[in-house]
This record gives sequence, structure tokens and C-alpha cells, in this order.
Amino acid sequence: MINSFSYSLSQTSEILHEYKYFAPIQYFASFTDTITKSSLKESAFEILAPFDITAHKNLCPVYALMSNLISRGCPTLASKKILDYVSNMPDTQKAKSLNAIARIQKTFIEAIISERLDTNKLEWKILIIEDNTSVAKISLEDFSETYHNLIAMTKDYDDMVLPKLSVCIKDNASSGIEYDAIIDISIDQLCNAKEVTFSRFKVLNDCYFIVRSSEKVYEDRILYTTERINYKPFVEKDSYGIYHKIEDNCSRLRYFLNLIFRKEDFRPGQLPILNRALQLKSVIGLLPTGGGKSLTYQLAAMLQPSVTLVVDPLKGLMKDQYDGLLNIGIDCISYINSDITKNYEEGRKRELALTGSQVQIMFLSPERLSIHRFRDVLRSMRESSVYFSYGVIDEVHCVSEWGHDFRLAYLHLGRNLFNYVLPKEVEGEDNHISLFGLTATASFDVLADVERELSGPNAYSLEDDATVRYENTNRLELQYNVYEVDAKDAPNAWAVGDIKEEKLLEVISDATQKIVDIQNNSAVKYIKERFVERENLIDSTIIDKIHHTNLGVDVENEWYNHTNTNTAGIVFCTRASDRANLSVPTVEASLRNHGLRSISTYKGGDDTACQDSFLKGRTNIMVATKAFGMGIDKSNVRMTFHLNYPGSLESFVQEAGRAGRDKKMALATIMYSPKKFWVKNVKTDKWQEFSADYTNNKFFYDSNFLGEEFELFVMELLMNNLQVKISNEEFYDVDKPCIANSQGIVKFIKRYEKGHILTYYISYEEDEKVLDGYNQYLSTKNMPVFNTYNARNLKNSRGYSYIRDYGSAVYKDAIQKAIYRMCVIGLIDDFTEDYSKRTFRITTICQDESEYFEHLRLYYRKYYSTERVESMMGEVRKLANTEGVIMACLKHLTSFIYKSIADKRARGILDMEQFCNMAISSKKDWKETNEELKDFIYYYFNSKYAREGFVTYDSNLQQDVPFSLKDDTSHDIYSEDKITSFELVRKYMRVVDAEIVNNDSQMDNIKHLQGAVRLIRRAIAEMNPVLNLLNVFCILYLGQEANEMLEDELYNDYKAVYEQYMDEGKSALIDEFTQLLIKHAALKDEEYINKIQLAIQLEEHVKAFSNIKNKYTEK
Repeated sequence: MINSFSYSLSQTSEILHEYKYFAPIQYFASFTDTITKSSLKESAFEILAPFDITAHKNLCPVYALMSNLISRGCPTLASKKILDYVSNMPDTQKAKSLNAIARIQKTFIEAIISERLDTNKLEWKILIIEDNTSVAKISLEDFSETYHNLIAMTKDYDDMVLPKLSVCIKDNASSGIEYDAIIDISIDQLCNAKEVTFSRFKVLNDCYFIVRSSEKVYEDRILYTTERINYKPFVEKDSYGIYHKIEDNCSRLRYFLNLIFRKEDFRPGQLPILNRALQLKSVIGLLPTGGGKSLTYQLAAMLQPSVTLVVDPLKGLMKDQYDGLLNIGIDCISYINSDITKNYEEGRKRELALTGSQVQIMFLSPERLSIHRFRDVLRSMRESSVYFSYGVIDEVHCVSEWGHDFRLAYLHLGRNLFNYVLPKEVEGEDNHISLFGLTATASFDVLADVERELSGPNAYSLEDDATVRYENTNRLELQYNVYEVDAKDAPNAWAVGDIKEEKLLEVISDATQKIVDIQNNSAVKYIKERFVERENLIDSTIIDKIHHTNLGVDVENEWYNHTNTNTAGIVFCTRASDRANLSVPTVEASLRNHGLRSISTYKGGDDTACQDSFLKGRTNIMVATKAFGMGIDKSNVRMTFHLNYPGSLESFVQEAGRAGRDKKMALATIMYSPKKFWVKNVKTDKWQEFSADYTNNKFFYDSNFLGEEFELFVMELLMNNLQVKISNEEFYDVDKPCIANSQGIVKFIKRYEKGHILTYYISYEEDEKVLDGYNQYLSTKNMPVFNTYNARNLKNSRGYSYIRDYGSAVYKDAIQKAIYRMCVIGLIDDFTEDYSKRTFRITTICQDESEYFEHLRLYYRKYYSTERVESMMGEVRKLANTEGVIMACLKHLTSFIYKSIADKRARGILDMEQFCNMAISSKKDWKETNEELKDFIYYYFNSKYAREGFVTYDSNLQQDVPFSLKDDTSHDIYSEDKITSFELVRKYMRVVDAEIVNNDSQMDNIKHLQGAVRLIRRAIAEMNPVLNLLNVFCILYLGQEANEMLEDELYNDYKAVYEQYMDEGKSALIDEFTQLLIKHAALKDEEYINKIQLAIQLEEHVKAFSNIKNKYTEK
């Protein structure tokens, strides 16, 4: 190929001329001291060389990364070293010098990449000829510093030290020296290839470069992508689960933190997450709200010479992170969501930028990876030498069906990233990108489910230590208050909501005064002392730093109506729709009726206009659903208000944590009424007594989980009754695929040889008349119905809303969930969605029915030991004799999920009810109660006995002994008999004994144990008698049985074990437990336990008499 020639049509001219140089190549690089706007034109320049500078092979990853770092933004921020050098220059000269430095560095790395420089030499003599700048030496000094910090962190390239750089400038250049490279640079001169004259100075290997500004942009900025870089470890984990920095490596990583993000040091919890990611290991990272989650993946992404894909659940969150990167000079980024793809040309342009290696970080909605064509585009990028490094799932808790923010679009994300988003292949390495999941709100049960969903066959194999938690919810600046709402005159739960709306302004004023009150010297001193005590801190430097922390902040009266205030607040509502109270519209209206004007609202999804007004300080109060603030950092939020407590402590901590991000005093308030109302469960025909807050949360739970019968009805529809289109397009022996109509997706599974893949197209836009036909049947069975116009007006037998009692489902969501269940048992192999045609594309593999058993067995194995799973599979096989294999698997799976989730969700709601009840029951000043609430949260999230691998010192044995309740009750480690053994009760009741307490305190240890029990019970699928008895022990030891709610919990936990042990002939263990309670000072004598046993026996007798009465009455 001829890279450069000239020609003329003049008959007297020669057609070919001897060339002196290759065609100029356009590059992009510029530095600045402040980011104002992005400009490719001002960053564009051209390099002329007497060889093809673009010709290189086997590109070294660290060279590629250095080139990308220099060009990460047009412009990007220069290092502090460079900024100090140019600080005293006039603005015009400073701008010119910064550009020259960037271009010299970019040219130098391209020279190294071209392999024209001999890396085996001890010294490189570099001549830099400048025009109206004087930055040659600082340019290469800064380059060398960045380069050597980079390679020193790597495992494979730390010996690639550059030769000594001897920089010469024009004034001291010599024609007698043969230089290793010559760079002739001018910012003022434009590139003019016709008038190029190469230097009279001698250079080795034609390593000569003329660098000039571009008149216009005619090329795209291309980033190098190559194999990933494996870095050295940055932290080590000890036997107590504590991470310790490897300072030499951390100091170098800190250099890049400052260079790229302008931050001085890492926040707690960030380094352990980065440690795994930079070693190319998958990681699920948990950091508290405001803890800097995004920075972990962003820094890791910028330290890899390849593309990072980020999946964000909200367009607002995506845009916020995109803008945040632009503001620090990183513009090699893009995003694609439904707003962008409305304009076909813009969507196509961004997709081409991704596939054309112009993007280092690409933000996508989860739905994007469900599009068949787009997935194929991603997979094809490896073939065109564009490679990925990380697949980031932001807000990864959305993966978990057991969480409160479950998103169907997140299903199969792990598998899609594993199979379609590919790195450069390296022999002997794992040739799949690293998974990077991040969340601020996830309990053990949700995180455990996240791991299960993202791993498995044909997906990631997550190691035991893949989850990295930094759960320190003990925030010095954030205080808590539960405001008791007087609802004694409320006739029903609905009326409590009206009272709360009317009281809200009063509560806002009360919170304002509380923030003022708690800033007096004695109150602040108490907060700091309790913080140190709770954290068990002994380092005098850290303690001194805490005591000198300034929490002070001014809060004006009626700040909510001020135009120039530095105070903001968020009011969290239960609903977006105005069809009920405690919703965004009704709460906003109530506040406006009380004279408030500076209000923004957010109803979830991508309602970004009002969001921007609040974030930019144009309004003071945000009235929103819980989705507001996810991933958004507004520093001056002083207060949050929950009109109804959230569905779990995790959700509350995340939402409350949006206050006080500037590390100044902040207050989170829950409005709570303990008054209970009788509620009839129409499904069981039983009456139960609940608070209004509990009722609201239970309603949302029932809306998400509509019952086993309804789900099985939808699965039956999908398998046997729905009109679908079937295709043989995936058959390996078919040239021209054909499409035909069919009914259901199982009709043809047994008609083809094993291994054949059948493809189905299923519309999720069903005619309402058809859905009303289904609803007619469903309503006769008192089951939920599909959401149609007629269904919304359907009444029950009492004349009330049928949907309110029995629930409703969006047809698409119901079909999608059925697809997911079928994926679990292997009936459906894969699914994608065509949003324009409103159809699902699913594939099924013709296989032996035993494969469905195997898929289900593997799924259950993620929860239970082998022996327990085999017992469960025996149940499935027995059910298959009457139901058939497929339906037996689906029925058993659905039953398992409902039993598991029902218990977990109910327990999560009760945890919040206890939290609020404890606060309003306290007779102490609210400042003291605030600290008790912090204790409740702290021990829930930070229990040492819930840490994997935790050990404690036993002074009797004079050695460390394993003391992780999480490990001891794990199906992955021990058999069913071991994890339910009474021996564990004996072991963990010793936490108050002197030989285990040592330098800790009994009360601290018992609170840690109670926190561990609460967390672990949320993560298991069914009752474990060990955890129930330990919970009874904790409640009694802490004297909490005086609290009505906790006494109910104690009774129910004890009763469940009592009945099980009596049925199993283990009455001796019941007696032993009573003696252990006395021995470990939880009780003085047997009287209290004897009363509980008597109550249980009386309850059983009453139940037996009732059964006899009903039997004979019916006759």
C-alpha cells in the first residue's frame, strides 16, 4: 500500500514524486486547568513522520493505556505537577503550553508504540524543538512519573522501566549527536504537508515527528483496546475480616485517583472493591449511600485499555454519572437509552462510536441487553478488535427478586454480560470480562440472591469472597428520630395517611428545631462519644480527629420558603399515583395548601426536569418516591422525612442516607403511628391486627407477589394456550428459516431430535377482550386479574374494589416473570425483547425431561446442601407422576419461592416496625433514643458474628477459635444436621462468658449476636431452630421482652422450636435451653419460660377443641 504520493494532471509534470514523509495522521490531546467545555477541534493535531506511524502489532497494554489516559478528554485536566509549572504564566501562554505538553506526551507514547525506540538502551536522547513554548522537559518528566507509577502497580509489566530520558531543546541541540527521537512541535502553525522540511539533526531509525495543529477535524478520536492489565493487590484481609492497605501499591493507585478524579484519598470500603476488580476478579461491592460507589468502577475502567459497559436502571442516574465524568475532563464516554433511540440517527451514531473504539465507558439501560440485535453487535466487537474489560451493574440489588427494587429487565444480565461482552482472548486466562456489581442497599439475603442470579451454568462462577461489604452505617453526622403521629381518632388505616399529610409541615418544623438543638456542645460531645464507643475505636489519632470534626451548620426557620438557603429536604412518599393518599401529588398539594412554594416532585422513572431544579438549588423540598436520589449526590440535604416507614431497614438506611453528604449535621425522620386496625385477609378469610404503616407495606408486597396459583395459571397459558409464532431459524441444517403459528411453547419440544433449538415469538400486547376473558375465570377463583379497564372497575362481593383485595398484574410483566421461572428449570434457554414489535423472542432446546430435574437441582443447590436438595428433588419426582415433569418442576419451584420470599419480606417489614416501636416506647430524651436507634442499625449491619471466617479469642483455650454464625449455619459448608444442631446454641450463648468477652463487653457481644441472627434469618429460606433460640436468648438478655412487639416475636420464635422439638422427641433440649438461659444470666429462674410453655399448650388445646367443634357442627 502506498501511503503518500502526489500527482498532477499537467502534461509537463511527472506523475510520481519521491516521497519524504507519510500522510499526516490526526490525533487528539489537550490539557487544561479547568473544564469549561469539550472541543475536539481545539484538541486536534497532526503528526507527520517518515514512516507509517499507525503500523504496529501486538500492542502492549500499558502503552495503550498511557495513550488513552492522555486523550481521555478534549481537553482533560493536567496533572498537579504540570499545573504548578504553568501556574504563573499569562492565560494565553498557559493554554498554549498545556496543549503543547499534551501533544508532546501523545507523540512520545505513539513513538514508543511504533517500536522505533530501542527499549533495551540505558538512555534515550530526545530532542524537542518548540515554537513559542518551553515545556519540553516538564512534558517528559510528567510522562515518566505517570508511566512508572502505572507499571509499578502491574503484575506483568513492572519490569518495563523506560531508559533514562535526556531531554534536549533547540538551543542546546547538536548536529553531531544522533538522537533517539526528535519531536518538532508548534501550536501556532497549522499542518501543511506540502511545505514540510525535516530537521538537519540526525535521528536513529527515522524516529522523527513533526507536530502541528489541525485546521479542521477529519478523523474520529480512536482509543486503543487490547488485553486487560492485571494489577497487584492493594489490600490484604486478615482472619478477622479486616482489610489492611499495602501502602506501596496504594500510594501509586492514589496517584491516579488524584490525576484523574482530583481526589486526595480513598473513602472507606473503596480499596477492597478496587482490589478485586483491578486483579480482574468479579466483585459485588456494597458501599453506603454517599460512599463513592461510582468512583470504584470509574477508576478501574480508566486503568484498563478496553471498554467498560455500565448498566444503570434509571436514565436520570445514567445522565448524572455521564455529566459527572464530563465535569472532570473525561469525555470518551457515551450513553444509550430510550430517549436517545427515539432519534434513529443519534442512536445509530452512538452505537457506531462504541463499535468503532471511540468510547471507553458506555452507559446502557438494562433493557438494551435484552435486544437480540444489540447483543449480536456486542459479541461481534471482539472480531473487529474492540475489546471489553468490565461489565458494571449499578444498583445490582435490582437483580434480586428477594429485594424491594427487583427489575425484570435485570434478569439474565449476568449471563448476557458473560456471553456477549467479551475481552481480548489471552491463552490460559479467563476470557470473560470481570463482573462489577455495586449497591448501597442490600442485606445478606439480597446479596446472596444477587450472587445466585449472576452465577451458574454458562455464566459467572463467583468466588466465596466475591462480595465485598463495607457496611459502616454509623455516620457521625446523621441523626434519627421517629415522630409519633397521634391517630387515636382515625377510624381506619386510610385516615392515618390523611393525618400524616396534615401534620407534615409541623413535623418539618419540629425537625428543623431538633437540628438546631442537637448542635449544642454537650449534644455534639455525646454523639461523638457514642460513635467512638460503638466503633470500639482505640487509635488516639482517629479519636482525636472525630472529636475535632466540625458538624456545625446553619439552618434557618422556614428554610423551605427561602430563596437563597443552603438547606434542602426530601419527603419520601409511598406512591406516585394520586389515587391514594401519601402519594407524591397529594403530599405536594397538602404542602402547597400550607403555603409552601419551593417544591419539586419526582415520581420515579425518568422524571428529570424537576429533579434538576432541586439538584441545582432552585427548589428546597423534593417530594418523591423512594427511587429519588439513587446514585445522585446533593450535598446540602439536611433532612429526610418518611411518611410511611420503608419495607426494610436496608431501604430506610439508603433513603435516609441521602442526607448529610457534606458531613454536616442532618436528621432522618419517620412519621409513625402505632395504632392498629383489624384487617381481613380475603385470601385466608382471617382477621389480623396491623398498624397503618405495616398495612401499606403489606399492600406493596402483595402487589408484587400475586400468588402461586396466578403464576402457575400464566405459565400454563404460555406453555399450552397462547397464540405464538414458531421458527426453525436456529436449526443448524436449515438454509431458509420458516415461521408458523402455534399454540404454546411445549407442543413441539418432543417432536425434534435432542439439541434442536426452537424459536418462538410471543406478543405481550394482548387484546383487552382476551384478557377480560381470562379475568372472568380468574375472578371466579378469587385470584388476581390482568390489569384492564374493566378489571379496574370490578367489584367484589362486598361492593369494594376487587383489585384492592386480590391484586392485578400487567400482562407483559406476568408473561416475563413466567419466562424467568421457565428459564430456571431449563425449559426456556434464552429470551430477548423487540420493543418496536412488542414481542419476546424465546428459544427452547429439545432435550430429555431429566434435564429439567437437573436444572432445578442446580438451582436449589445454590441454597441447600446436597443431601437436602436430593430430598427436595424426591418431592419433585413424586409430583411428576401426576403433574408431568415440566409442571412438577414449576410448581415446586414456585412454592419454594413464595415460602421463602413471604417469610423474608414479612420479617423485613417487622424489623422496621420494631425499629419505630422501640423509639416511641422509649422514655428517654430524643437525643438518647437517637443513639439507641443508631445501635439498632449498627449491629444489624455490622455484626462481627455475621462475617465469614470471623474468629475470636478464647482465653480458656488461649487461641483464636472460629466464631462466625454465618459460616456455622451455611448450607454451602455444613450438612443440614450440623447447621440446625443444638450444639450451636450452646456455642453462641457463650458470647457473654468471660473467656469469650475478654476486652469487649457483654452488652456489645449480645447486640452483635442479635444483629447476626436478624441478618442471617433474612438470608435463609426457612426456620432454623438455632437462630430462633438465639434470638430468644438475645431478647431476654437485653431485657427487651417488655416491648410488646419483641415479646410477640420471642413467643412465636420459641413456640416454633418448642413444637418442632416436641414432635421430634427432643424435650430434653427444651429443658436444657431453659437452664442455659439461667446459666448465662438471661433469666433468674424458670418462671417466665414455664408461662410461655403453658400458653403454647393452652393454644394447642383451644385449637384442638375448635377442630372437634367444627367437625361435629359441619355434620
